[in-house]
Amino acid sequence: MARHERVHDRIAAISSGLGGTVGVAARNLASQASVCMNADELFPMASCFKIPIMVEVMRRVDAGGLRLDDRLTLTEADKSPGSTLIHCQEGLRPTVRDLLYLMITLSDNTATDMLWRLVGFGAVNGAMRELDLATIDCSMPNREYFLMGCGAGSDWRGLRGAEIVASWRSFEARGEHGDALERVLEENSRLSGAGFQHLYDERWGLDESCGYEDAFAVDQALDNQGSPRDMAELLAMIVESRCASAPSCRLMIEIMSRQEWREKIPAGLPQGLFVANKTGGVSGTSNDAAIAYTPSAAPIVMVVYCKGLSQTAKDRASQAIAGIAAELYEHLGEPA
Repeated sequence: MARHERVHDRIAAISSGLGGTVGVAARNLASQASVCMNADELFPMASCFKIPIMVEVMRRVDAGGLRLDDRLTLTEADKSPGSTLIHCQEGLRPTVRDLLYLMITLSDNTATDMLWRLVGFGAVNGAMRELDLATIDCSMPNREYFLMGCGAGSDWRGLRGAEIVASWRSFEARGEHGDALERVLEENSRLSGAGFQHLYDERWGLDESCGYEDAFAVDQALDNQGSPRDMAELLAMIVESRCASAPSCRLMIEIMSRQEWREKIPAGLPQGLFVANKTGGVSGTSNDAAIAYTPSAAPIVMVVYCKGLSQTAKDRASQAIAGIAAELYEHLGEPA
């Protein structure tokens, strides 16, 4: 018990330096030893929500409704900032497999929306409910979300962050939020990828350093949300082939292992470990969700979510998450 309290104290000390709220859910799937802190609280998932989308795509592959070599055609209306595909020529025909790698390894928002629209926007939440993951809520597509934030469209033009949130809540209360999403897409159907990127840069700055308070208000309230515990359980399902077939789950782990961003959980783990992870970040939030295998091949799932962070705290969050991962591994893992 003393050792368990010690790891909680160490994580709390690291978290206190950030301010905001930090949620942790981690478990060694061999020993079932676990560490949780604020694990059932809701957090903005940021790009960690792309893991549930990947799971639903692979479930469709398992069911025969999709093939990994099926090709989708890129259009200007697919494109969103925060992607490599926004710079690619309309008419490009990536495969489902290509889009999965882009979505996870580069966190490509255009690839994400293309896959999400392919399976249907309600399908991801439907799959999460079938898996008994009640808190994971994937309901806000990237393109629509970024258009709203940029003030593109009659419902959002000229609004500050808090006003965007209030307007969205009003649409929700009247059951008109689906119509609002369709409307912002329709009103911007002729907007090119280059034009969208220009709008985004003009609103938030080339390095996203402008308007932090407005972005914070929107992202903390309206970003896709979920609990650390449910994301850790979804990772465990992938490891144990409980959410899709064994070949599909192996592919998902392989894709996550090619992640380009390794400065959070992987940076706190011993060198040489096999780590598959998906990072995420929006204003006020920095996240990582990872599967790590000890030298004896025991899988550990680790999820660290942060919310309510100031701009300077968000800049420090990657190092803090790495420090938390180190404490989690010391408690749940084994010597390298």
